[in-house]
Amino acid sequence: MNKSLVVLFVVLSVVACTESNPPIDCGDSDLVVLKDTCYMQSESNIPDADYRGVLIEDLTGVRCVACPNAADAAASIKENATTNKVVVLGLYPNDPKSFTTPQKDFPDLRTDAAQLIGTNIFDFSNLLPAGGVNRKVFSGETSVNSGYATWANKANSFEGERSIVNIDLSKEFVDDSTLNIEGVFSFTNSSDYNPFVSIFILENGIKHPQYYSGGTDYDYIHKHVVRKAITPYNGSPLLNGDCTLAERGTVVEKGWQIIIPSNIILENASVVVLINYNAGNSKEVIQCVELKLK
Repeated sequence: MNKSLVVLFVVLSVVACTESNPPIDCGDSDLVVLKDTCYMQSESNIPDADYRGVLIEDLTGVRCVACPNAADAAASIKENATTNKVVVLGLYPNDPKSFTTPQKDFPDLRTDAAQLIGTNIFDFSNLLPAGGVNRKVFSGETSVNSGYATWANKANSFEGERSIVNIDLSKEFVDDSTLNIEGVFSFTNSSDYNPFVSIFILENGIKHPQYYSGGTDYDYIHKHVVRKAITPYNGSPLLNGDCTLAERGTVVEKGWQIIIPSNIILENASVVVLINYNAGNSKEVIQCVELKLK
């Protein structure tokens, strides 16, 4: 192969994952990038800032006696939210197995993504329940990991707060298992760090026996269960080569084609999209949106 052909091959390889048409598989067998563009809009076209979403991550297990209390706390916060919408991720890690191993003939709710989030973001040391709100270190605390009794007050602290980025999502089913999602991410203010986008598939209404203080509830229904991480657990970079800074007026348009696992009931499922940081001193979630599949 001559030198000019080598250069051409390298260039095409580099730009391939930013092309918008036709769809290009960027390496994940379950994720095809359909669109990836970034541009600046004029000051007069910048939209009003949406309310900031509140993410509650509930690290839990099916054999954890106190875990139902945390699940109830998260569900109550979501149900009673007003201006700032609440999204709950029910995260079932692989360890400790004494808390998380499913009973025979029931679905396994554990995911590697839950384990990675618990270990690398919440540093939960296998103590369940665990979790926190918007991955934020609140005043007077040293960790994003906090007890579920504090979640309501922390969620309420975001009441009326506007986000620095708006997320507009749309979806289209190609068939019963293939879903196209398009997101428009509009920055109404500048970001402190490089933003990342994280995508998860949730499922509600999953029956699995649950240990609790009174014994075992064999009819327990699990909510907000993270069934699959579409991106890496801590996200993929939101910006591409067309934009190097997330500042006021920056707009990123992305599209993905994803495969829904066959064991998920679409009527009970949703997609959650987060914009989060991955800086050494901040993993904070600055916006989150949940989109029901049916």
